[in-house]
Amino acid sequence: MFPMALFLAGCAMPGPDREFREEARRQPGQAAWIRKVPLVSKFRAHGDLAPLAAALRFWGRSVRPGALSEPGADPRDLLSSEEALVRAVWRQNLWAYPCSGSAKRLKEWLRGGVPVLVRLRDPAPGEEEAYDALVTGYSDLRDVVLADTGRSGRTAIPSKDFFRRWRATDHRALIISPPQYPRWELDAEERVFRARYYEAAGQAVSAVLDYESALASGWSSPPMLVSLGNLYRGLGRSADAEALYRRAIEEDPRLARAYNNLAYLLAEQNRELDEAIRLARQALVLDPANPLFMDTLGMALMGRQRYQEASDVLERAWGRSRWYPTRTQIEIGLRLARAHFHNRQEHLAAEVLREILSMDPRTPIPDELKPLAGPKR
Repeated sequence: MFPMALFLAGCAMPGPDREFREEARRQPGQAAWIRKVPLVSKFRAHGDLAPLAAALRFWGRSVRPGALSEPGADPRDLLSSEEALVRAVWRQNLWAYPCSGSAKRLKEWLRGGVPVLVRLRDPAPGEEEAYDALVTGYSDLRDVVLADTGRSGRTAIPSKDFFRRWRATDHRALIISPPQYPRWELDAEERVFRARYYEAAGQAVSAVLDYESALASGWSSPPMLVSLGNLYRGLGRSADAEALYRRAIEEDPRLARAYNNLAYLLAEQNRELDEAIRLARQALVLDPANPLFMDTLGMALMGRQRYQEASDVLERAWGRSRWYPTRTQIEIGLRLARAHFHNRQEHLAAEVLREILSMDPRTPIPDELKPLAGPKR
């Protein structure tokens, strides 16, 4: 076994970019080359994330070392979590699609002008550590792939060796681009991941279009049904949302979010409250420490005017929501204050309101609670 650096160096050729460029120009169906991709070696300060940083720079995103990690996370752990990696890319206003690719898809992405981040591993005994490379071209004319690991610049690697190393990681790949850039026909899974990006970015209509396209092609999963249901609810399509929540429960009876979201939908419409209570309790059976599910149960109990029970469960939700965003804490707190008020526990309602106003003095207080909120701030 010889070191990978020597392997790559041995395959190097003078001006590989120039040769790939000429082949892509002459035979665009048999070769591709993406111009102006920065060298991975220029991003060594990012450590293992250097190939990712180079891909982001290609799209005009300049990131400082450490900025790609989730808040509070160790940057060295980032690439071990694809979900964390996807969210890091989202924060750069780019779409990310992690997948198991293929030679055909790789070439399609490259012809579409998108550099592809791949994970490689030498399958030989003793070579367990995987590493990332940024792929920027291929040539079927010479049977080579143009890749950059940051060790010896962009290098033409024989396709047989490249795909053997890629196969050892189950062909893991990451596609990064602006969401409307792809020049190829997105498949259903690609649309689902782009829909997730749009959803996180607050672009509900675009997210719905991609989810619906995936659904129409036969691609479905219970979590996706819940996500699309949430978007429908936000767009005022409550009947469509309810149908998807019920379908998600039928397809996966252990998906707590589906029970909770259906319960919340019924409770906010003040209908089928007994079913809403049952659904919220089932969500808590599956995820007993979730304060959002407790809040849903409290909301449904209040709809049935069971204020003591609502106060008890909302107290637990309030106490467990401390790690959630301030807005979420305030929403739960206001519901708790209303439950205390209707349970004739005005002093407890006033305590909760004081804490809410200490979080955000501009919080709108419901009219019925204003006398308990103290003097105007």
